[in-house]
Amino acid sequence: MNSSGQLRVLVLDADLVPALTISRSLARRGCRVDVAAHTADPLAATSRVISARYRYPDPLAPGPEFVDWLVAHCRETAYDLVVPVTERTLVPLSRRREDCADIRLAMPAAASLEPVLDKSRTLALAQELDVPIPRSITVTTLEELAEHTGSLRYPVVMKPARSIGSRDGGSSHLQVSYAFDPIGLVTGCGHALRFGAVVLQEFFRGDGVGVELIATQGEILYAFQHRRLHEVPLTGGGSSLRVSEPVNAQLLEASRRLVRALDWHGVAMVEFKLDRASGEFCLMEINGRFWGSLPLADAAGADFPGMLLELETRGELGPTRPYRNGIYCRLLSRDLMWYESLLRGAGDDRLNRVPGRGEALRHLALFLHPRHRLDVQSLRDPRPGLVDIRRILGVYRRRLGSLLQHKRFLRRQLRAWRKGRVAAAMAEAQSVLFLCYGNINRSALADAMVRGYAEDAGMTVYSAGFHPEGGRPADPVMVEIAADQGLDMSGNRSSVLDEDLLQRSDIIFLMEKSHHDRLLFRFPDVADRVFLLGAHPADSVQSPEIDDPFGLPRGAYLACYGRIAQAMDHIKGMIALRNNF
Repeated sequence: MNSSGQLRVLVLDADLVPALTISRSLARRGCRVDVAAHTADPLAATSRVISARYRYPDPLAPGPEFVDWLVAHCRETAYDLVVPVTERTLVPLSRRREDCADIRLAMPAAASLEPVLDKSRTLALAQELDVPIPRSITVTTLEELAEHTGSLRYPVVMKPARSIGSRDGGSSHLQVSYAFDPIGLVTGCGHALRFGAVVLQEFFRGDGVGVELIATQGEILYAFQHRRLHEVPLTGGGSSLRVSEPVNAQLLEASRRLVRALDWHGVAMVEFKLDRASGEFCLMEINGRFWGSLPLADAAGADFPGMLLELETRGELGPTRPYRNGIYCRLLSRDLMWYESLLRGAGDDRLNRVPGRGEALRHLALFLHPRHRLDVQSLRDPRPGLVDIRRILGVYRRRLGSLLQHKRFLRRQLRAWRKGRVAAAMAEAQSVLFLCYGNINRSALADAMVRGYAEDAGMTVYSAGFHPEGGRPADPVMVEIAADQGLDMSGNRSSVLDEDLLQRSDIIFLMEKSHHDRLLFRFPDVADRVFLLGAHPADSVQSPEIDDPFGLPRGAYLACYGRIAQAMDHIKGMIALRNNF
């Protein structure tokens, strides 16, 4: 607090929208608000209410630099409160609480926070308290996973136990994904298990509902509820349009039991799925910090940042008022993605009901509703909204430029095949390299299909991928499909692309433009011997790119197999001409 009695607050994660909402709220309370982020131009820093902005090291990077920065900064600048907004900053600060002992952090005690950060512990606590949860199993290895693949009811939600996973000293933000069969479960869990345990949940269909609250000593002081109307991706994710509604008594009671057992202090969101027809509900998770839809609560009159300031600096809340129901709030950038996904047909009715055209138009018309608000755009503080719109336009401009560049690249590749450039290169080649990302599906399949034929003709065949881990077996789905066609891929092991392999390869076939860009960024000298495999004339009906089937339904693998087989027939034809067979 300065000499005039003004509180000074530092808000972290200033690149994210909730940090902007927190900053605006605290400024309304008369605070001097500073913000900090690991990015150069965080959105919250563009607000007129910000006094100072700072940049800290990436909190997800290995090493102590982020926490060291904060400790040093708070020695130089006295703050009445420091607010970490996401797990990205909350987790490293929680791990080094002793080093931060002189900083007033808006952070629950470790004994309360740890069970919330670990979803498996959250679900175990819910079971103890008779709070309904979907059938859930926690696995830590692929061997444990194999024991349960046949006993689960699909679809299955694959949730990393911690949103921020750690491995080899570094951290990674992990995402929720879905499996529709045992093979999809194994392939989907492979990456997340490298960072820790994965919680497998049988899918519960219902509306996404959040009970947001502030509590002290395990007692809820104020609660708010919202319902998700749009999620990105359509299969389930962060909300882009939501509405405030009365707190459901059953959900509030379940939240109360959890908060009391955790002895919670501070803000939190308890996330549920609610089947409105039956009234049944299941706990999904607890977010032990500010949540992404915070702007809705603020627009409805539930000032959680202001209440948290009171709780942390005075030890109690002042008078509160009821929030308004029926307030809609939209995150413009993400909601444009929602409409785009809907137009592309990216929904999956196995997971969620896909809205029809009429419903989508009605939700679009909400822009004209007097109770409609936007997360970022505000007439009282216009600059962040204008910056947000400029960034949205910039994204679409870059996407359009990338699309035009992509089309030009594909046309060049099609011409290279039609004009005989590929045939001429094959006629001179003594070795061929097939390249994709992982070398466990597309390039491995091409290698297996053509190797024997090429070697009989005196050619050497290689295959490799960009994936940094070599020696991985071929995808089990593709191995099975290949075996059905009499092709044995069981002994295939992946190779990692390196300069030596490129020097030994006279002609290189890859699957996507992204592979071309990545290859030429590292090795620009190979440009004249790189071609797109799917651009051959016999496959002119489909896209020249051959998509990766990894983790997709079996039909995608079958389609990929067919396209690679057709391409290999064409390659064999060129080898035959080369050797006058």
